[in-house]
Amino acid sequence: MNAYAIVTIVVTFTALSGWLNARFLKLPGGIGVMLLGLFVSGGLMLANLFDWLDDSHAIELVKSLHFDKLLIGGQKSDSIGEGMILGLLLFATALRIEPSAMARRFGVITWLSTMGVILTALITAMVLAALMTLTGTPYIFGHLLLFGAILAPTDAVAVISMLKRTSAPARVREIIAGESLFNDGISIVLVLFLIAFLDPGQTNLPYENWWLGFIAETGGAILLGFIMGLVARLLIKTIRQGSVIVLISISTILLIGLIAPSIPVSTPVCAVVAGLVLGRSSVLSQGKGDGGLVIGFWGLVESSLTAMLFLVIGLELLTITFEFETLLWSLAVIPILLIARFIALFLPWMVAWLTGRTSMTFDEVGLMTWCGLRGGVSIAMAIALPVTILTKGSEEPFRTSVLVATIVIVISTILFQGLTIERVARIVQRRSDRRAAASANTET
Repeated sequence: MNAYAIVTIVVTFTALSGWLNARFLKLPGGIGVMLLGLFVSGGLMLANLFDWLDDSHAIELVKSLHFDKLLIGGQKSDSIGEGMILGLLLFATALRIEPSAMARRFGVITWLSTMGVILTALITAMVLAALMTLTGTPYIFGHLLLFGAILAPTDAVAVISMLKRTSAPARVREIIAGESLFNDGISIVLVLFLIAFLDPGQTNLPYENWWLGFIAETGGAILLGFIMGLVARLLIKTIRQGSVIVLISISTILLIGLIAPSIPVSTPVCAVVAGLVLGRSSVLSQGKGDGGLVIGFWGLVESSLTAMLFLVIGLELLTITFEFETLLWSLAVIPILLIARFIALFLPWMVAWLTGRTSMTFDEVGLMTWCGLRGGVSIAMAIALPVTILTKGSEEPFRTSVLVATIVIVISTILFQGLTIERVARIVQRRSDRRAAASANTET
């Protein structure tokens, strides 16, 4: 299958998904395409499970396209262009976020996208280790920590598109949007360095200490993204032609894909920062005229890349085997993730509440916990796991069970949490209104 055929399939699938969603499902665009893509992936998994398809050609196609490099990338010297699919997706999302709103919540967003990711991964690994010890299941804690890091980030596309339809307080929407953008990139860097720690032969790290590399790659990505976004913003400021602005934005993200992996710094983190800086341009922030053309173009890119990501998932499912035991463990992880996310949110909120530095309520902490949807980023990281990391007690690649479990968890969180966020937000808003009314009555 050549590049033209792949592009044709992606565009057609995006168009059909958008039509089916608008005609029948009536869900937010990102959620609708994601669910339809996941159902296609599930259908391919069942077809492979019951030998309904001759998947030999598909497997060869998957191997030849190197999806793991295109999705996530790595730290090798010949990695130009790696991680570009995810970089483009996050750039398109960040371009449409209001940076000033995020600046107001800088502290909590920084916590959630860094320490929040680490805490979620660590708590998930520790609880899983305890459960496996009780059931007598062999495990390696580093593997569980890697699995926790894969599941730690919330999905920017899914969460942002869903929150737009809810009555959630503005500060909750701002925190969730900022967190979901940055924790993707941070999680990717963490996963890559955990892989390097567990399987040194798979990477060529330029740092002696993985933690030093983590800091350098993340900090360098933020600096490079800021510079690239600022240069593009200055260029756009001097013109008004929409077509030229689109070309400048495209060249910005392509240059990031060229420069970032060569330094090396994280392409996704760099793309997010560049998108936020460029989005502050007065031309784009107004969303009208030529600015509206640019925003519309990147909205189309976002939809197409989301569809492409889930087509990739469908192809990858043809290469793995499904086990019922993995399904049971996957369902058990869902409440663990909710608990881990709640702890990561509750700790900074409690400190701020005790010191009188926040007006956020405990109900809003619960709402943000429920907004922790997992999506394509987690699946992309699972796809990128090397097959050389083996599950303890067997010769099966750890990647196989992680990929199946991640897909099950993503589908479950979107169905059970994503489709009920609006209802939970209404409950939180009603409780807030009742408290405000009671306080007003007390004062009078």
